[in-house]
Amino acid sequence: MAAATHQADRTERIAVRLEVPRDAAGDLHAGVRTKLDRAAGADVLDVDVTGLQPRLNDLTVEADVRVRLANGTATADLADLVGVHDVTRR
Repeated sequence: MAAATHQADRTERIAVRLEVPRDAAGDLHAGVRTKLDRAAGADVLDVDVTGLQPRLNDLTVEADVRVRLANGTATADLADLVGVHDVTRR
């Protein structure tokens, strides 16, 4: 019988640049959290907004984020979300 292997979730710090709609519920932190939580296997723990650029219909937000990623989920998976322009591991 083969031994089962289990890799635990891991926590990573990332820098992101993404779009948050102007009419999003809550504040910028909630907008960043809502956008990134859409990725399967990702759970946002902390958000620190570091930059903001207003645009016509949305806000471009730069943030440092601490995220818990499930086994098999990569930080690059977050960059596949609509409106996420840049994801960099810290």
